[in-house]
Amino acid sequence: MLTTASHLCLEDFLAARGAAFAPHLVPLPYATAFRLHKLPQGTYIFADLERLSGPELSQAGWLWDQLARRGDGVQLLNHPTQVKQRFELLRTLHTQGLNDFDVYRLDEQRVPARFPVFVRSEQEHNAVASGLLPDAPALADFLQRRRSAGHNVCGSIITEFCGEPDERGLYRRYAAFKVGQRIIPTDIFFGHGWEVRGMARTFVVDEDTLAAETAFLHGNPHEAELREVFATARIDYGRVDYGVVGGRIQVYEINTNPYVAASPLGGERRAALYEHFCRHFLDALTSLNNQHSTLLLSIKPQPAEKRADVRKWIKQTLYNALWNSGPSHSYAQRLRHIRQLMVRARQVMPSMQKRLVRRAEPKTVLEKMP
Repeated sequence: MLTTASHLCLEDFLAARGAAFAPHLVPLPYATAFRLHKLPQGTYIFADLERLSGPELSQAGWLWDQLARRGDGVQLLNHPTQVKQRFELLRTLHTQGLNDFDVYRLDEQRVPARFPVFVRSEQEHNAVASGLLPDAPALADFLQRRRSAGHNVCGSIITEFCGEPDERGLYRRYAAFKVGQRIIPTDIFFGHGWEVRGMARTFVVDEDTLAAETAFLHGNPHEAELREVFATARIDYGRVDYGVVGGRIQVYEINTNPYVAASPLGGERRAALYEHFCRHFLDALTSLNNQHSTLLLSIKPQPAEKRADVRKWIKQTLYNALWNSGPSHSYAQRLRHIRQLMVRARQVMPSMQKRLVRRAEPKTVLEKMP
């Protein structure tokens, strides 16, 4: 699985419930892959695409093409340059009538057709940047305050709110994976607030929510609609987060590098639900796992820009060592050791950087940032 170096989102799962599959799934940072001369045959999942820059997406597309020429010995998921990113996907789903809400970029100079709205990052998966903004003046005031506080709003998108509470007054966030050809219901998170997050203090677990989740996981009621959504997004591996409003699913995002917990969120009351998902998830991953060959695929790497940042060089060297050591049952332990080394590297970086600056020619005086 190709990811950015800082987002190995299956690490906890592979070190715990998914440990038996860990030898078959090796997170490979894109920066490492771009520099390798050879890669083994097998299945490659291009994940974390929403966190790649434009040039990095182009490099990933080039790598896809190189691997695709190797024939049946290689299976590829999530074409980097064909997957629809968050804004394009949500706008397309609205245009096609699959979503009832629209999204807007700040440079479009368009006022949302309906309110309330909220503002969030176009790439990140963390919490939204604003609360619900009831009208156009409130939106303009929020954006002005963000700019005045020194925040860059260029990477933000405005989203029309589309959600509704159930008969108990709880909001629901549904989630489902696509792994190859399989749609796997993941969970339903319940909360009192309009933004439902699994780690939030408002995450509700009781007999009613457990019954609803059980019916969802066993019934897979939205499979047909979700297949259409994933086909529109051109995504083969990822997790869709969505709601149901007025009897219609409303897609909020698809994450191509979703986090999978090492144990059930919400406590042991959800253990049976977590185990149900894990079995199906691991079975789907296993079905993707080709018979690995010792044959290495010769690849001519693209030229890479020289990096002056020693911390990046140290980090990349460590991940190269992880990859070249090959998959094994001790993967999680070795990854923890690498992170410990990275912590130590950050501690010694200031003195190393001072020495490099003193030796650098020609010397340049830099203004201190405020």
